[in-house]
Amino acid sequence: MKQTYNVNIGGRAYNIDADAYELLDKYLGDVSSRLRDTDVESMEDIETRIADIFDEKISSTMQVVNLEMVRRAMAVIGRPEVFGAQKRGFSYNGGSCSEAPKRLYRSNDKVLGGVCGGLADYFDVDPSVVRLIAVLLLFLGGLSFWVYVVMWIVVPKAPNYVK
Repeated sequence: MKQTYNVNIGGRAYNIDADAYELLDKYLGDVSSRLRDTDVESMEDIETRIADIFDEKISSTMQVVNLEMVRRAMAVIGRPEVFGAQKRGFSYNGGSCSEAPKRLYRSNDKVLGGVCGGLADYFDVDPSVVRLIAVLLLFLGGLSFWVYVVMWIVVPKAPNYVK
């Protein structure tokens, strides 16, 4: 016997099994984390589309939404990455959510190469502070220049969807 939940998706009520609920909840959470906080309408549209996809497969109101139906809806909607960069620290990995490892990228908001901006993004500080520290280190010892150049070469440029 499998536990089921009664949920409201896109304004419609569905019975959904526990595994399908968990996967759908994590997926929608990840998609939501990639949208702007003020973009409620897009999230409502996504839920409505998921409800439409469920309605295509459900023959009666008593039928339970299962894992296969949720996976099909997720395949139609697309991976969360298509909605933008993650903003709240977790990522969807094909059916499981986990803490996303931080990645160091050269920033698209760059002055010279984007290394300081990338370090600021990684450590969640103001880029001006990192740039000021880099300039101070440059005057205190020339080694920071070479470290900057090596990082400019080694650290990958941020993909367009990364803020």
